Amino acid sequence: MTDDRRVHRNLLNARPSPSPVSNGLVAKLAVGQGNYWLSYAVDASGVVFSLAWEIAIRRSSLRDVAVAMIAGFLLWGLFEYVFHRWIYHRPRSILGDAHRMHHDAPRTLLAMPWFITAATIFGLWYLGASLRLPLFSAGIAGWLTGSAWYSVLHHSHHHWDIRSRWLRRLRTHHRIHHRLPHVNFGVTMRLWDSAFGTRYRRLR
Repeated sequence: MTDDRRVHRNLLNARPSPSPVSNGLVAKLAVGQGNYWLSYAVDASGVVFSLAWEIAIRRSSLRDVAVAMIAGFLLWGLFEYVFHRWIYHRPRSILGDAHRMHHDAPRTLLAMPWFITAATIFGLWYLGASLRLPLFSAGIAGWLTGSAWYSVLHHSHHHWDIRSRWLRRLRTHHRIHHRLPHVNFGVTMRLWDSAFGTRYRRLR
């Protein structure tokens, strides 16, 4: 077996290490079961509220809502990539510190503080509603669906033994990032890593 194939096999089989998490401000706000699971509830509530507003109040057609949701979901994938690559891996920043904690202890329940997420969602929705932007709430619903899917998928990468071949490939894609932090920034999709040239390629 060549050295490159051995490294690749080790990446696939590597288990995250249970390193301790620091006790700074980031840990107090972002670490813990309460904040972690509340972040799921905030995303789900935002999806329901945004869809209800778009359909019941704005009276948008279901077809247009579906198209806007798909666009919002794809936009989430780009946002996830950009945020992960250029914000989470930025040195000497509070978000960079939090993400380094995740790299050090991948199984720790760590999430953006739920009240920051809630304020961001409400602020975006209020802006769109005030400006009466067409299908903006449906786009937010799709974006938040992507966020919720990211949360579930990312949790599965570090906590569940998934049988699905497609999901296992995504898990491998993410675990390689934990070993080689300069590649594989996408969690829910590999599209943007391919587009920006940061997808890990095994040497032949």
